[in-house]
Amino acid sequence: MIGLLFIYWIWKGFSNLAIEYNKNKWKYFFIGLGSYYGGTIVGGFLIGITLVIINGFDSVANENFEDTGWNVFFVLFGGLACYGIYKFLENKLKKERELLEKEGIESIGLVEEN
Repeated sequence: MIGLLFIYWIWKGFSNLAIEYNKNKWKYFFIGLGSYYGGTIVGGFLIGITLVIINGFDSVANENFEDTGWNVFFVLFGGLACYGIYKFLENKLKKERELLEKEGIESIGLVEEN
């Protein structure tokens, strides 16, 4: 049930961002979902690799990753990745909008020389 709430929050945030900057909201929603699930996968790989380096292969051979603490860590890692992608896209779209406004106002009445 909490996973559905995360999907809703991701959809709402990325859709609002896309609507604000006149972009395709479904494309941004899937970017948000991909960043969340990609972040959880990357978090799992990083923890696995770190444990293998520190404790050897025996530390990841058993089923120690099924408790709630690890799941909360992976969700936090996915949330941070999703937030990072959101802020990156927000800054990128803001710069694009400023560039279009700047070029539009300054180019009024000017003749281009070839």
